Amino acid sequence: MSRTEFLRSLGATCKNDMWSWSFIDETNKRIIFGAWEDLRSADATKVMILSDDWNENVNGSKKLGYIQAREHLNKVIYEGYQLYTFSQKRKEDINEKKAAKIESFVPIIELKYLSREGNAWYATEQENYNYTPEVEEHYYEGDRKTKWSTYYERNPKARKECLDFHGYSCKVCKFNFEKTYGDLGKEFIHVHHIKPISVEKKKHKVDPIKDLIPVCANCHAMLHIGQDVLTLDQLRAKIRKINGK
Repeated sequence: MSRTEFLRSLGATCKNDMWSWSFIDETNKRIIFGAWEDLRSADATKVMILSDDWNENVNGSKKLGYIQAREHLNKVIYEGYQLYTFSQKRKEDINEKKAAKIESFVPIIELKYLSREGNAWYATEQENYNYTPEVEEHYYEGDRKTKWSTYYERNPKARKECLDFHGYSCKVCKFNFEKTYGDLGKEFIHVHHIKPISVEKKKHKVDPIKDLIPVCANCHAMLHIGQDVLTLDQLRAKIRKINGK
């Protein structure tokens, strides 16, 4: 069975079978990456699935596979898709600017969790997955540098269940991105862990309704700004005091 046949059997598609690194199964809301075995971490707990160094071809043009992969990662981050990987090996004579050639792959997919370290994205097991704070990526155009930051949830499925129940308005200040920004802000909100993950054990059960709560970016930053995380009631009290209410 070829890689293309394997992915088609899973209901996964891509824009082009020749240059695609990632695939989407819209029916089951799955994003599937091929995970290179030679890019595993030293302790083998995570594997690199996408690096910023892979964004350009030898001639300096953007790699279409990289662009598509970023679109697919956004599905995991923002839209509740789950990340899956299958193991594959690439042939020697590796050049990050050139397309890697697959030597072999294992036709089995496994559920993984997305994390960001340095200039790369990794897939890891749930027990090795820790909360990732706001992450910055840098894009350069001439002499101008633009930064953006994104909040990544511990478990995208739990995030979705939380938002399906609580909605997309901030539970501290009531701010709603869609009401303010229209379609641009549709279904955008941060999700806050009511009990800080830092006081939990590495692996613990999360109740999406009781343990997670939607908050806007500003309130989320204020909840975490001190050494001790504020409760929602404490932050609401501060807002009322400032506004004289």
